[in-house]
Amino acid sequence: MKKLNVILPVALAMLFISDAAYAQEAANAGSRGYFALAAGFAIGLAALGGGIGQGNAARGVYEAISRNPGAAGALNAPFYVGMAFIESLVIFAFAIAYLLFSGA
Repeated sequence: MKKLNVILPVALAMLFISDAAYAQEAANAGSRGYFALAAGFAIGLAALGGGIGQGNAARGVYEAISRNPGAAGALNAPFYVGMAFIESLVIFAFAIAYLLFSGA
């Protein structure tokens, strides 16, 4: 595990440095790859955060329904609205990642 902690940062540094070191074109030509990397990272984090948020929301609602089954009807609508809000944030992050990648 200690070797991996040393090898992984060095490999990542070499990955980012090699693009600029062996470039024969203009200095700005390779920056599009970094936008793609940033867009992919952003949508990955958004999906991770959205999944965790939806899981926590579902867990809370199911715990509340298991404690008081009579409240299930009153909890359904706010639960679905909350899930829609969480999903809309993930879609918004996807739109931002797309704009970041397209360069707009």
